[in-house]
Amino acid sequence: MQGIHNGDKPIPEAMTELRLSFERRVSDLRERSSVASASFSRCLRSSRVVADDYLASLEKLDKLKDELREGQAKLAEQLSVKTRNGARYAAMTKDLEAKKAKCEQIKKMISDQRNKVDGCASIISKSLHALEACEEKLRQGQSEKENLDSAIAWYQKSLGLQVVEGEGVKFIFNKIDSTNPDKEYSFTVRLDNDKYNLLQCDPLVEGIDDLLKEVNKTNDFFGFVRIMREKFAASNFSVKAVSITQASLSGDTSLITGSSPVELKPSIVTPSIAKTGAKSKMGIKTPTSSVRRSARLQNIQG
Repeated sequence: MQGIHNGDKPIPEAMTELRLSFERRVSDLRERSSVASASFSRCLRSSRVVADDYLASLEKLDKLKDELREGQAKLAEQLSVKTRNGARYAAMTKDLEAKKAKCEQIKKMISDQRNKVDGCASIISKSLHALEACEEKLRQGQSEKENLDSAIAWYQKSLGLQVVEGEGVKFIFNKIDSTNPDKEYSFTVRLDNDKYNLLQCDPLVEGIDDLLKEVNKTNDFFGFVRIMREKFAASNFSVKAVSITQASLSGDTSLITGSSPVELKPSIVTPSIAKTGAKSKMGIKTPTSSVRRSARLQNIQG
């Protein structure tokens, strides 16, 4: 062995160097292995951490997927509810619009009814005023009728006046001739187209045409009746005067009686009724107003 050597060095020394070299290599390999093992351990631990994180992430992902599915289900439910609410809202909006239109229609109807009520109230108020005016006219007409009835009664009692209806209105007087109080004097008048026409006069008196023209002009029918009675009384007075004159000339005094002076005064036989508000012996006012052609005489004619 001593003879074995490696080149210039002996074999033991070479073996020692080789062993040292191997030991150094082994030491390097061990260090490298330790470093690699440590690095691998670190990598393994890191991989485990990553794997754990990955597994945790997977779990979180599963949870998130579950939450997502739940969220999607809730969203679908909310969308369904929203759709139903939208349809309900649209229906309610439509119903509200219809109710608004109906309210406007009702308001218009109420306004129209108020206008009608106001119009009816105005008409009723005017009708009440017209009714009051008619009642006042009726009271005045009744008062005038009472006055007319009183006047007719006074004429009938004091002057022997009678009014008879027929083809026209016939006015009959008596109590004109004191010797024959029941002797009748009459005339008949008819109203045609607001014009007085004389149908009959017994006995016929003078100036009757002028009297008709005057009454058609003035419409003073009471005055016409009064003048006609005065005309009858005057005609009777003329007849009496002629009879008395003839009797005086013939010497017959039988016609001249104690009552003749009274008979010779027409104003005593026919009291004047022209004074306004004058009273007769019976205490009744004599009429002074004229008769309207379209009212009183037509009422008498029926």
